[in-house]
Amino acid sequence: MAHIAGKNGNVYSGATVIDTCESAWTAGGAGRATSTTTGKVGTNCTRVTTTTIGATTLLQYKDIVSKDLTSYDAIYAWFRSSVTTAAGALQFLVDEGTGASAPEETLNIPVLTTTVWRRCLLPMTTPSALNAVLSVGLYQATDLADGTFDVDDVEAIAEVDGIKSWSLDYTADTLETTDFGDAGVKSYIIGGAGWSGTFEGYKDGIPLSIGSAIILALGESLTPGQQWLGDAFITEVHPNVAHDGIVSYTYNFVGSGALQSASL
Repeated sequence: MAHIAGKNGNVYSGATVIDTCESAWTAGGAGRATSTTTGKVGTNCTRVTTTTIGATTLLQYKDIVSKDLTSYDAIYAWFRSSVTTAAGALQFLVDEGTGASAPEETLNIPVLTTTVWRRCLLPMTTPSALNAVLSVGLYQATDLADGTFDVDDVEAIAEVDGIKSWSLDYTADTLETTDFGDAGVKSYIIGGAGWSGTFEGYKDGIPLSIGSAIILALGESLTPGQQWLGDAFITEVHPNVAHDGIVSYTYNFVGSGALQSASL
């Protein structure tokens, strides 16, 4: 049985929008048609529909106003496919040129289940070199046959420096429904789910602020799919100074909305 080492885990927060995907991207070539459809965030997402194309090909891309991503560490976006995909069958491209034709970053998208939106955290390899990103794209690395492939709300997200551990509580309320028909044996139904937790580490940069609304990604490792993803609020900040002068911080958070669990 394989075991996951947490030594490569990270906490990410904060974001800069790369593209809202409210308008259609550009088709990567023949056999690809781009459009918009109802999205996951906002009104629309960008969609590419394929018709008999090769196994390795650019599906769609977007030329953007130059973005400096040197202070960010990962791409954070929503993806959906009309067919179930294996990990890496679809890839997200980040390019300092136009047309996503010679990408500096080629990021494997985790498994997608047919027609189900999935929010993905895709750690970049060398973001320190990305000071003028001009395009992003969606690439098919293996033949997925004909289908539709959607992208929404593409953002860059930064690692919270100095963090050494995190913990998460993901719970559901139990509501008692015992009545006389239960003959003295208690019965329950599941109510609303919620999540909260903490992360802590050494001070390295500007601390997060109480009340901050953040996009939170709790990574078990750097492997796409081994993260817990959702929106949260920082509810408590606890600075601590030891006698040896090391300054550390503990942050408490409460999730807002659905939590996407680690899938690998």
